Amino acid sequence: MLLPTLLLLAGTPAHAGDELEVDFGGMVQYDLRFRLNTRAMQEQYSSFFDPKPELPSISRNELITRFNAHAKMGRFGLKTSLDFVMRGYPQTEQLSDLYLYNTNAPFRFEAQEAYLYAFDLAKGFDLRIGMQKAMFGVGDQFNPTNTVTPNDLEDVLLFGDQQSNLMVRMDYNPTWNVQLTGILVPIFKPALLPRTGFLAQNPERFPYVSDASRWTLNVEKAIADHSIDPDVAGALLRTRYPTVVGDIAVQQPEFRAENMQGFFRAGGQFGLVDVALSYYRGFSDSPQPIRTDVRQTDQPLCPNPEDELLPPEERPPECYDGQIRNDVVLGFPRMHVLGLNLSGEAGIGYRLEFGAFFPDEVRNPVYQDNITFETAVGSISQDGLYDFGDPDGDVVVSNTPFFKWSLGLDYTISKHVYLNTMWIHGFPDEFGAGDWLIGNAKAVRASDTTGPDGWNNCVELNLATFDRTIDGSQCAREWYKPRINDYVVLGLDINFASQRGLLRLFTIWDVIGIYEESWNPTSGEREVIWHHLFTKDGFSAVIYPSLAWNFGNGLEVEGGALLELGKPWSKFGSPEAGGNQLWTRARYSF
Repeated sequence: MLLPTLLLLAGTPAHAGDELEVDFGGMVQYDLRFRLNTRAMQEQYSSFFDPKPELPSISRNELITRFNAHAKMGRFGLKTSLDFVMRGYPQTEQLSDLYLYNTNAPFRFEAQEAYLYAFDLAKGFDLRIGMQKAMFGVGDQFNPTNTVTPNDLEDVLLFGDQQSNLMVRMDYNPTWNVQLTGILVPIFKPALLPRTGFLAQNPERFPYVSDASRWTLNVEKAIADHSIDPDVAGALLRTRYPTVVGDIAVQQPEFRAENMQGFFRAGGQFGLVDVALSYYRGFSDSPQPIRTDVRQTDQPLCPNPEDELLPPEERPPECYDGQIRNDVVLGFPRMHVLGLNLSGEAGIGYRLEFGAFFPDEVRNPVYQDNITFETAVGSISQDGLYDFGDPDGDVVVSNTPFFKWSLGLDYTISKHVYLNTMWIHGFPDEFGAGDWLIGNAKAVRASDTTGPDGWNNCVELNLATFDRTIDGSQCAREWYKPRINDYVVLGLDINFASQRGLLRLFTIWDVIGIYEESWNPTSGEREVIWHHLFTKDGFSAVIYPSLAWNFGNGLEVEGGALLELGKPWSKFGSPEAGGNQLWTRARYSF
């Protein structure tokens, strides 16, 4: 692509003095990382009735070679950046794989940038066309108004990075201190998720806004699966089917003109303050469930596979008769976002980035394929569309507006010490109204079932009226957080050895904690217990120390740890967060 463009530029009528300028550069970077708690994570998310692959203790073994090229002639130019990535994980599973180079030494290419630009086409008017990033916002790595290009969360150490997308960008500077930006993105691209993202597939996390819907589903799940003690409920329920998450599909917004994304921003410097207003029309890059298909399998499952061959009446009580599999379709909610950015310095640097989100409502219908349970009171069957009271299903994202923001302060004590602190309201993966400001929607992190007189009482109450009349309020127990949460970020940089060494300590604290809600038989109502940050159940934090040394001439070496702490239901202690890691990185830039 570069050579034809250079020829095109060479053939463009040039003004006197215009010459073709070409620059090349790039880097070579090697990453080696180790995950410390793979066995504990495996125990949290995997079981014999729903086995999941164990995460490798060598979490990354990767070499990236980046090639940058910039060609310019007069007012026109081209920028390209291409990564060649070699992943040091041979994909050799069969003898035939040993005949293929790419299974023994997997590699891929990533286009970071490839766009044409022109500046001063008219006075103050610039244009960019092609693959590019459009990154805005004044928050340090937390940018709720940076919505036009999707998040790149594949590498947790590069938090705040974004993916490129094909787009047209126009900038206009009517005066020296004002800039207007308009961007058109023809086709939406979703966020790139971490490789541990599949661990979030937890059937205990019911996504519905309605409390009654979640509680009912919770009880129905427990009636069928391993939550029942077979010695207690065996006389009532003769079959057991644990609920698991099956296949997960993603539904991309249709490639139609009305689904194009648009972004407009007006910003300027007024005195010592930088101010920008923005508007985005498009989609959330974090997916939400939009359809669930429930099916039943009848393959027996036992901790000891040999027991699966026994007749049903001879199997041990810890065996299951099959599974209830939930196949899920994920979609991307349409939304509008109004943004405000404000930054300046008054002895201490300050930054405010505020986003007001206006989402479309998202519903998740559930379709059942002949789900049958054999009980002492007869056969119970469910088939067809689950009755939420609406054929489109129950609400998983309401159309109620919600807010995200980052408010930061930074201070340079000396040329050696830099301090940074932020209040973050809403992580990139958090979506929907539900915080201390607006709405009461919950993000369920874990759930199970109990009862006012023990679990057996709930079974007796609900088995006879299993067909859509279950009252789960006295049985369902949930650990939940708001949809939008608050975090405190603290950062410290210490430069030494004539700026060649950098010691960094970066932490994130989840200040919301966790809420536990269940039925209180004494009061006769549901009771909420708040486990705050400084409790064993509510604590969750990230601690990220690192040390870097610049040898000069483009060579830099870094190392550190990423510690993600908390219970499995917490924000950072949950398995999908990736666990604790040690990492090292070497980079040579040229």
